[in-house]
Amino acid sequence: MTHFDDLADEACVLYNRIAFRLLQGEKLRAAIKSEAADTRYEAVLWERPNVPPSGFVVDTLKWVLYILWNSETFEEVVQFAANLGGDSDTIGAIAGGLAGLDVGYNALPVRYRKIILLKEELASLSEELYRLRK
Repeated sequence: MTHFDDLADEACVLYNRIAFRLLQGEKLRAAIKSEAADTRYEAVLWERPNVPPSGFVVDTLKWVLYILWNSETFEEVVQFAANLGGDSDTIGAIAGGLAGLDVGYNALPVRYRKIILLKEELASLSEELYRLRK
């Protein structure tokens, strides 16, 4: 929405398709593998991205998918992204969002849940979005 560009559109579609699959109960790696197939992002499932962790949308999504594919827990995802350098906050937010959908709120480490800002407002909005979906 903030970056009118075909590459940004492509990345948003891929992200949302993965998120949709997770919300339908599919496992994270299966969703990533299905959606990344035959795209510019498929190679990062098998090898570390040969791009900097920059704010460029293609580089960012390559790192997001690589981190998600190569991490076992939500905490690993967040720590990997945070320690990556570069545009780690954006990469961490995107990867953490998908990892969070995969594990669910109650499986997030308690120390992370305790510091969520606007927790009640976010919970209310998510419930409202869920009701609208039906």
